[in-house]
Amino acid sequence: MPELPIWQYDTLFLALALLFGITALAMQNLMGAAIVFGAYSFLMCLIWTTMGAVDVAFTEAAVGAGVSTVFIFATIYNTGVCAKPKTPRVAFKLSTGLVALGTGAFILSALPDFPNWGDPQSPVNSTISPYYIEHTIRDAHVPNIVTTVLADYRGFDTLLETAVVFIACIAIYSILRTDAAKLKVTEPDIVTPPPAYDPTDSLIIRQASRIMVPFMQIFALYVIAHGHYSPGGGFQGGVILGASIILLCISFDLKYVLRQWTEKKIMLLTALGVLIYAAVGLACMIMGGEFLNYKVLNPLLPGDEAYARSHSILLVEIGVGMTVMFSMIGIYINLASNGRFDRGL
Repeated sequence: MPELPIWQYDTLFLALALLFGITALAMQNLMGAAIVFGAYSFLMCLIWTTMGAVDVAFTEAAVGAGVSTVFIFATIYNTGVCAKPKTPRVAFKLSTGLVALGTGAFILSALPDFPNWGDPQSPVNSTISPYYIEHTIRDAHVPNIVTTVLADYRGFDTLLETAVVFIACIAIYSILRTDAAKLKVTEPDIVTPPPAYDPTDSLIIRQASRIMVPFMQIFALYVIAHGHYSPGGGFQGGVILGASIILLCISFDLKYVLRQWTEKKIMLLTALGVLIYAAVGLACMIMGGEFLNYKVLNPLLPGDEAYARSHSILLVEIGVGMTVMFSMIGIYINLASNGRFDRGL
């Protein structure tokens, strides 16, 4: 069998990654830089896929190339398209350059302490990975090893990551949210006639969004429910669910979405996702086991202990998906409306 040209692809991807990164940093137009960053994220999806990390590639596509690019567009909408270059200061550039070089040298100095790339005798490849590969099916009846590691073997870490997403949403609310009373001024409003043609009021875009959103949401639910057997899970599915609502915000307006999902509902449902995850762990303790030790839920869930772990993983994935979905919606609404919750892109 001929050898696959892996190194040729790696060289091409490395050159493109450097090209996209340098181009984005050199551009003065922030909108163009955001588009280049989106292309960079798509490139990273290919890199993760060639490395066999399909779940990471899926996350990069949904977050990096998807909602993150939209978040940048929403921020630029309320700030400005062009970056204003400041007067160059030689001392500042030298100091930051020295800090960057020193940090890079410090990190590179630790490389000799790491095992060789792909070394089969390294602790990860000889001890940890074989355990996960050999015991995942027996312990949880979950073919996707990544899902078992994230939601079962490493459940504490994933719970804290979900809490971090919730805290990030609260932080953005705290920074950007503007009370209606602060917006009231004594000066009379200047009434301007509406434009003859509003490009955002497009019947084609709105109807196309109405058709696309249900399919996006069905696919997102599939990603959450089928994360046991294929790449996906609560984080990727939650991002896609949030993106479907964000699409409605862009194609219609914020008020159209806020009539269905009020600010209070968004925050409560974001917190509910974390609560579902934590409640599964508390249920394990009530049943006499350790926190997030799913096998003790066997009397409450169908099947044996392994199936109890499988069903519990689905429950926590639903909690993760709920938190991520409504966090994405809340963050977008704040960025697009500059904290006013009146109108967006």
